[in-house]
Amino acid sequence: MRVRAVQGSSLLAADSASDSRYGDMVSPDIAVLDRLGEHFAAGYFELPGASPMRRWSRAVRRRLEKRSLASYDGELLYPSGPRILRSSTENRIVEPSYSFTWAFNADALRSAQQSADGEEAVALNRLGAAMSDLTKAMSVWDSPHTVGGRGYTHSIPNYGRVLREGLEAHVARVEMGLEVAYSESDRDKMDFYVGLQDVLTGIRGWHSRIVALLEDWTSADPGQCRRRDALLGALRRVPFQPARSFYEAVVAYNFVFYLDDCDNPGRLDRELDPYYALDQGCGTVTRAEALSLLRAFTDNVCANDAWSAAIGGTLPDGRAAYNEVTRLCLEAVHHRHRPSYELGVRTDMPDDIWDAALDAVTTGCGQPAFYNDAGYCAGLREAHLGVRDEDVVLWNGGGCTETMIHGCSNVGSLDAGIHLPMILERTLQQHLPNIRSFAGLLDAFKKNVAAVVVDITEGVSRMQQVKAVLVPQPMRSLLVDDCIDRGVEFNAGGARYNWSVVNVAGLANVVDSLSAVREFVFEQNGLSGEQLLSKLALDFDGEEALRQRLRRCPRFGNDLAEVDDLAADIAAFVFGEFRRYAPWRGGRFLPSCIMFTTYAAEGAKVGATPDGRRAGEPLADSIGPVAGRDTHGPTAMINSVMRLPLQLATGTPVLNIRFGKVLLKSSDGRRAVRDLISTYFDGGGMQIQVTVVDRAALEDALVHPEMHADLIVRVGGFSAYFNSLSPALQRAILDRTEHVL
Repeated sequence: MRVRAVQGSSLLAADSASDSRYGDMVSPDIAVLDRLGEHFAAGYFELPGASPMRRWSRAVRRRLEKRSLASYDGELLYPSGPRILRSSTENRIVEPSYSFTWAFNADALRSAQQSADGEEAVALNRLGAAMSDLTKAMSVWDSPHTVGGRGYTHSIPNYGRVLREGLEAHVARVEMGLEVAYSESDRDKMDFYVGLQDVLTGIRGWHSRIVALLEDWTSADPGQCRRRDALLGALRRVPFQPARSFYEAVVAYNFVFYLDDCDNPGRLDRELDPYYALDQGCGTVTRAEALSLLRAFTDNVCANDAWSAAIGGTLPDGRAAYNEVTRLCLEAVHHRHRPSYELGVRTDMPDDIWDAALDAVTTGCGQPAFYNDAGYCAGLREAHLGVRDEDVVLWNGGGCTETMIHGCSNVGSLDAGIHLPMILERTLQQHLPNIRSFAGLLDAFKKNVAAVVVDITEGVSRMQQVKAVLVPQPMRSLLVDDCIDRGVEFNAGGARYNWSVVNVAGLANVVDSLSAVREFVFEQNGLSGEQLLSKLALDFDGEEALRQRLRRCPRFGNDLAEVDDLAADIAAFVFGEFRRYAPWRGGRFLPSCIMFTTYAAEGAKVGATPDGRRAGEPLADSIGPVAGRDTHGPTAMINSVMRLPLQLATGTPVLNIRFGKVLLKSSDGRRAVRDLISTYFDGGGMQIQVTVVDRAALEDALVHPEMHADLIVRVGGFSAYFNSLSPALQRAILDRTEHVL
């Protein structure tokens, strides 16, 4: 493994308690910021001489103490609904962010400045100058190779630890760490633990206001009053004390979900089942009551467009992990687009779990996606990431599905992405006119890829270094193991696991293009390299016959060995290049193929390509074939994908497949889908996700969107409402092959 030296490492030696690198700028008046609703920013500027950890911890505290509370209307759970009220006028300029701690909204600043005068204008000007300087200090890497992320960081709190121990145990561990830090005169650790005390004070303040809101609430509806009383009783205990029942566990889980600003629910069934089993044994909860609770939590996840929850799979002792909460989760997600359930499939997965999963898929929600549990466990072990045996079975996607370990990870998610068609376009322009062999062209492409990988890995490490200094994440330092025990902040490497997931985009476009060049230029001499480049530069204008001829060249996704072998060679090279390097924060670079909603926008960056694709058209969707080019059936398609070295891309190689609704209405059709998934996993497949919608429905939704408000499609790692997607992305989904079995 190579660890590349990174320029600018002296930044880490900067005095963490000094803001000297920001110049002599005067801080804005915090009282004015508070009056403007900028409580988060006001908290940051309360401690102008303190370290970033202290300053952003104070910002978190003030935001929690002063944030608006949504109304309570007799729900089973509270907090509920969107984490940011739609009518909110607070924290609009400096916005809390679970990925970057803060986000500077320059448009909101300009809007506020238009109506400000006097001391408000002065405060806003100073706020804008300070945040602009901080934003510039964060800009240490410029590259077109991001593809869905530039230092982005999803994560998953250790929900189970809060349920088992309560936040009072976190308080005690922080106090113990602070005592040791004082005794050792360790200034950085003192700042770290004092910052976490501020965060805990803010949590207490928010929690107390929620309890007071519930105490003051009244209703004439007896059912609503019973729900309020139960919720109030639970919140008087959790999350500070350990949960004692399934209800208290779900209430605490929901509270932590909102504390983390509604990112990933994580391993729901693994964390909640012990409480459900206990209550079932005592007869204190019915299945219907448990299902209602999980539906309420699911609605909160949907309201925030939150992300992934892995269920099923394997226990640390090797036994299957499926339980009754697994079944409840699958039932609760019917007709809902979130959370993005990741069902860990084993060869011994019970029939009733298969049935529950296919029942959910048949509702059209795209849930769950299916994951090869053994493949993920093996892939994580083989990546030499140092994952403990008891932890590896806790794999869980973050965001779309960037692989991490539940409760103890800081994984770049996504840190960056390599745009392969962009590199191919440059390679063709450089070499195609004069190169004498296809092997030479392929070698030139790989050399260009290798150079870009070096730039990406070094750029990610520079970003990680700067984040460790300027962008601490106090809430994640509190809720993710092992930050408290190490006394190290989340972005400085405090989490137990710190690898970096990077995205590989446009693999199938490159394979199809090189396949066409090999056949048409080097084998058949249909055009010279220079002539082909001229046609591409004109976007095939007046050359439709040529474009269609290129489109008939062998394509990836049709079980054609000559194309699939080329795809496997390129994939192995790209994945292997990333895995040679280690990011600054630790671990390795872990490749993925997750295009979620990016494959339309990323296609707009590339001109016409030799596969007959016109300039600006979408890229291929994740690890699968270009939409509509897999014409030999689903078995041929998965055979092609299985030839790829998928375990080298354990960050998750997403594979989309679409079936018509009629298929899953019959027992034979459901069995065929199950067999296809099992065959794919037996052959080394890692992940597959199913959209069940007829082409006619998609076409009608383009014309009459108002008639299809609830139409859900699977994108690239998650489900989304079809109407929420861009026209280019809608068309790309429509172009997917509708398979039959």
